[in-house]
Amino acid sequence: MAVPKSVIQATVSIVVLLLVLVGGAIGYIWYTGQQEVEIAEPAVPQTTKRAPAGSGPIAPDPNNPVGVSLQMLTSPVDPGSNVSLTAKTTPTADCEIKVEYDKVPSTDSGLVPKKADEYGIVSWTWTVEESVPRGEWPVRVSCKFGEKWGVGGGDLVVGVPEAADGEEGGATQ
Repeated sequence: MAVPKSVIQATVSIVVLLLVLVGGAIGYIWYTGQQEVEIAEPAVPQTTKRAPAGSGPIAPDPNNPVGVSLQMLTSPVDPGSNVSLTAKTTPTADCEIKVEYDKVPSTDSGLVPKKADEYGIVSWTWTVEESVPRGEWPVRVSCKFGEKWGVGGGDLVVGVPEAADGEEGGATQ
């Protein structure tokens, strides 16, 4: 059985078209691989100062305000337990902490003045006295850098708060 001439011509046309497409794709890939591509770096404003790599943090400006942000406070705790507090402030600021239980300042030896590190992190650990009553007690951190001060803090919860009148204490379901 003879194959019609139109089928042969169509088959040859398809093969030629495929060869042209494949050859064009190979040529395009080769050509683009030969070109050098420049990637522009993003523009950096002239006022930005970059520290050399590995040189650490940049010194704070003494004219900037001093902020104090509580990052972590162990709470709630039971009397006799240890508490940790971490705050963020101006790098190398001088900081102090004040903890009051029922308007009486704590005198624990862990509550001493400290200097924030070069990243502005300062931490304290202390023990809640056994005699501290249940409740929420203020913890305040004050930091000074140059002539400026910043204050921050939170409330330390000691013990599980007692149930309100008419409510049962204990575990919830």
